[in-house]
Amino acid sequence: MKYLESKGLRVTERWQEMRDEAQARAFTVAHVARLDVLQDLRRGVLDAAREGKTLRQFSDELTPLLQSKGWWGKQVVVDSEGGAELVQLGSPHRLKTIYQTNLQSAYMAGRMQTAMEAEAFPYLQYVAIEDGRTRPSHAALNGQVFRKDDPIWHTHTPPNGFNCRCRVRPLTAGQVRREGLTVHESEGELETRTVEAGTDPRTGEVFVAEQTGIRTGSNGQGKMMWTDPGFNSSPLAGHNFDKVLLRKAQAALGDDAAYTDVQRVVTSAPRLRAWDGFVGNTFAQGTTQGQTMTLGVLPAQLAQASAASVLFVEDRLLVGAKARRHASRGDAPTRAQWEAMPRQMPAARWYRDTETGNLVAELPEGLYVIVSPAGAVDSAYRDAQAARKIRSGRWVLV
Repeated sequence: MKYLESKGLRVTERWQEMRDEAQARAFTVAHVARLDVLQDLRRGVLDAAREGKTLRQFSDELTPLLQSKGWWGKQVVVDSEGGAELVQLGSPHRLKTIYQTNLQSAYMAGRMQTAMEAEAFPYLQYVAIEDGRTRPSHAALNGQVFRKDDPIWHTHTPPNGFNCRCRVRPLTAGQVRREGLTVHESEGELETRTVEAGTDPRTGEVFVAEQTGIRTGSNGQGKMMWTDPGFNSSPLAGHNFDKVLLRKAQAALGDDAAYTDVQRVVTSAPRLRAWDGFVGNTFAQGTTQGQTMTLGVLPAQLAQASAASVLFVEDRLLVGAKARRHASRGDAPTRAQWEAMPRQMPAARWYRDTETGNLVAELPEGLYVIVSPAGAVDSAYRDAQAARKIRSGRWVLV
């Protein structure tokens, strides 16, 4: 439920416009141009998850509502640029895809969160439903076991495509031993490629998506299991998952290596695209939706003396009351500056505010990010008084 509730609304003409972890963090349905229709669909998914509704119940409740609002059947849709196209809006098949894909994502997010936090289960097994409807690429990974901190779960946590029915199975060390299972490592076996994910029939624009594949054989042989376009991510993308990831990495690698490893994840191409989507969608909507995103990780030497090491931003800081106050004073970050922040955080100069106990990150263009002891970004703005605060000793370089 927390995973579904954390997904903000994103109006898009085509699902291909969403990328990787941006799709994992936003609720979107192609060809939904009205926010109220998207809200109805999201509310229907939330109710279905909360109350355990079947697909038939979900469809029976939503169909008349969507029909009354005109979002049903094949219609000519005119986009924001005036282009017309015959598209399929609501239908039983589309409702089935919306229901199955979103609920499967939610169930897998809950399962992965539980598994990551349970010390008794150090391993995860990929489980595919082996029948005539299973994608061959998904079946290729069936039964494979990896440590739960293996990088494969950043890209291959189910669902790995629309209507994917795969899941993960947490395993103890004893289960792995008794069942004679082999624990694999993804290092050296992962490949990334860019593929076409559809074409805009009006403009001819080709949508591309990043795919990550893993070789399931040995010695360079065997099949490649590729995620479907648009599913090259984990449903747990977010700061709470990053906290678990960091804790596990510390136990396995030690502090310095752990922070370096998690910082690499946070600044990976899919995660940066997710951040850009978070910023862009927040500014486009102009209202808060209660979304959060990881901004970065404190340096190891600084994190050891802090209550929280994973830094996160709430969407209210971009468009809420505090953002409006900074905008009225002319010192609010621009959209471009917000987008650049996670890319700049690894090189930030850090200060401690002796009056508040907050940490202060100094970024280019006179921008300062204030971080609370809990890891939440309290504010971000261009501080004209920064030099004075440093000279007076209020901000002490750490």
